[in-house]
Amino acid sequence: MTDTFPVFVTCLPGLEPFLLEELAGHHIAAETVPGGAEFEGSIETVMRACLWLGTASQVLIRLTQFRCRALGELERKAMELPWRDWLVGRVPLTLSSRSRRSRVYHTGGISERIYNAIGKTFGQAPMLAKDSEDVVANIVTRFNEDICTISIEATSTPLHRRGYRLDARKAPLREDIAHALVLASNWSTKGAMLDPFCGSGTIAIEAAGLAMGLAPGRLRPAAMQQTARFDIDSWQELCAETAPREPVGKIAASDRDKGAIAATRANAKRAGVQHVIDCQQHALAAQPWLEGRDVTEHGTLITNPPFGVRVSGNNNLIPLYQTLGHRMKALGDGWNTMILAHDMRLARRTALQLKPKFSTKHGGLAVTAMGSVTADENKSSSATDRES
Repeated sequence: MTDTFPVFVTCLPGLEPFLLEELAGHHIAAETVPGGAEFEGSIETVMRACLWLGTASQVLIRLTQFRCRALGELERKAMELPWRDWLVGRVPLTLSSRSRRSRVYHTGGISERIYNAIGKTFGQAPMLAKDSEDVVANIVTRFNEDICTISIEATSTPLHRRGYRLDARKAPLREDIAHALVLASNWSTKGAMLDPFCGSGTIAIEAAGLAMGLAPGRLRPAAMQQTARFDIDSWQELCAETAPREPVGKIAASDRDKGAIAATRANAKRAGVQHVIDCQQHALAAQPWLEGRDVTEHGTLITNPPFGVRVSGNNNLIPLYQTLGHRMKALGDGWNTMILAHDMRLARRTALQLKPKFSTKHGGLAVTAMGSVTADENKSSSATDRES
């Protein structure tokens, strides 16, 4: 068995720059590709990525890649793979297949041939996973223009499912998008952070985890444990590398909905950050910091304001966004803003000086992270205007 192998880390479109920065922060040299990043890594590197990446969706170990134009050819070549080096007979499988512009286009047939190849290697039909099973080996087969890539996923569940959000409100924000919002905001953990529309608390919990130096994957089952390559000693060493620290700045989360506050508190407790988040029930206009009470001089508002299915179709949101902008301006130049906008017209109603930081998809909707224009960006813009 080789010590290193090709690895593909996937992420939502638009999050690639943040993913690459995270990888570099853990000394993993990678190259950006559409939808993620690629690198050559060992089992220890893969486990590190699964534990620490906050903006990733999947970590895929590429077992092989070859040209293929027929299902029979696929099964023959798949049988040549060292399945016993990767799979454990007692661990059930899931098989995911996709085809794009290829002569081999029937995804059900693709999965069936991979299943047959694995069965012939082990001498018996492998078990298929049921919905209730937590530990499964995910085999991913992709065809693109007659090139077949077969991979095994390094975790049993997507990385954005952290394990703390068991109580979710309507249209909950994905954890990886919340993580990217915090990173894109350039929030300093020495300053305060506020989410006045906290919902199930995802943004505040991700911010608290970053401030405390907690690994995003700390609550998930160990990476690679569903494979024959799992190294429990390496995993335990990785988990013990960084001791949690207490954040310097205050973190506050509020919402007008009583159920949302209960959900945030429960989720924060599961995440181990409940003691650093001040979570209170307040409407936007009554939020103490936005009223100028007990507010610090420097801070960042990071939030996912109501839109779409989160509110009644007849609800006029313009006054809400106007109030948000007015209250933020009153806090002064020491405060920055980062909002996730689905409707750019509503975002502009804040009358805040915002610019796009990244765009992605959430629940099938196009969303854009709109953040405060920094002083350096203002200077650059002014210089450009003078030159023109």
